[in-house]
Amino acid sequence: MKKITRLLSLVLICFTIINCSSPDNVKEEEIEIIIEEEEEVDIIEYTTVNTITDFIATLRQNDINIKLAPGTYKFGPDDVTSGLIPNHEMFVFRGNDTNYDFTGVTFEFDTELLRSYGSEDIVQIRLYGNNITVKNLTMIDTGDAYPLYRATNINLDGLDNTIEGFNLTTRGSYPYGYGDIFGKGGTYVIKHFKHSSILIRGERNHLKDCTITQKSYGHGIFVQGGIDTVIEGCELYGEVRTSNDMLAEEGTGSPADNVNFMSVWGYKLTAGHMFSLQEDGIRAYNTGNHYITGESINTSGIKVIDCKVNKFRSGVTIGWADGEKLIQNCEATGTETAFWVGSSGTIRDSRGDFAYGALYGTDRDNDGDSQIELTIIDSGYEKHGSHQALYLGGKNQRITLNTTENQPQDNIDIAISGVKGGFRFLDGINYDALSVTLINNTGYNVILGEKSAGCVVQSCGTITDNGSSNSVTEIKCD
Repeated sequence: MKKITRLLSLVLICFTIINCSSPDNVKEEEIEIIIEEEEEVDIIEYTTVNTITDFIATLRQNDINIKLAPGTYKFGPDDVTSGLIPNHEMFVFRGNDTNYDFTGVTFEFDTELLRSYGSEDIVQIRLYGNNITVKNLTMIDTGDAYPLYRATNINLDGLDNTIEGFNLTTRGSYPYGYGDIFGKGGTYVIKHFKHSSILIRGERNHLKDCTITQKSYGHGIFVQGGIDTVIEGCELYGEVRTSNDMLAEEGTGSPADNVNFMSVWGYKLTAGHMFSLQEDGIRAYNTGNHYITGESINTSGIKVIDCKVNKFRSGVTIGWADGEKLIQNCEATGTETAFWVGSSGTIRDSRGDFAYGALYGTDRDNDGDSQIELTIIDSGYEKHGSHQALYLGGKNQRITLNTTENQPQDNIDIAISGVKGGFRFLDGINYDALSVTLINNTGYNVILGEKSAGCVVQSCGTITDNGSSNSVTEIKCD
């Protein structure tokens, strides 16, 4: 890495004003002006490689800066049998202190490749070393073949690594078109073969300015055992489908038809709902296997900043992680739950809708001590389902709700405790809500359930209090 320093100096300006009529009246003014402008610019000197074989040869090296020649590089089953990419972890960056620039490069993966490795956990790209920066790669999956176990496009492991400016199109899972209605991993009515986009583990890793277009069943970005993760400036786009459209498969012999549309929740699919065909957009698990030792470790510390999620099962749900949890300036639309931050978390300056599910949904009875600021926006999506605008439980939560809508939508409320709405919750969820504070600067009505107590509510909409020892005040909206 080369460092360039620029220094500008204007050292001495001398102005002399002389009265020529008399040498005794000589007036001299000296003004010394020193201007220094110093700017340090890091310039990375790259070595360009022109073939995939030469690129692979760099992946174990330290202290290198590599560019791959622009172009589209296609990978399929023949590249496995030829020995070009024989391992189910296809491209593993093992070196330390390296930089890779893939500007103008596309990796195109035939999804038939996913079946070439048997029942392995397939990874297309993995960062394993430390202090690696990889940027500006386009990755496209073509076809609809699915893995015999599961697949992930990218594993961001290691320490202090950065992936920046990637553009992913993810395909290849089974069954596709139902979301999680018929199961996930361990419990299912139809066995799933998932294909996610990006898994983050390791420590202090940074995912920045990436775009994911996902057409497979799996997560967009998920963190398992990652420590001090930052996800910034990323956009994720999924797909949704109505339950009416799924039910129209009756008599066709489709996977859903073959199980008589019986959901994993123990009751038959009904009309009138909208489901994402993906799993979560940006999700943190409570634990994950360490990327080297395989031992289970807690996920801890995660910041999600300036991100947008559209039409995934959830938007940004990081509540299972320990430590600092921050969601800032994020947007989630067309999701079944837009946001959830769990305990001791913060949501600032973020926004979303509740067309297909709650803008915020408490996911644990013991959530507590979080600060949440959200704004309702009009996404243009028609409401489907029986959910609430927000579902709030736990203890000592403080929520401020604003809106940019011209007027409230009909037949939807904010619930503090009470029965959680939505098709997937028909078996009955009713969390306690203790000392929850809600500042509702919208016209939506608030209903406090029987298991709410000691809550403080200020609301522009009407308030129905079925709890105990709650303090409620109706205020005027601007």
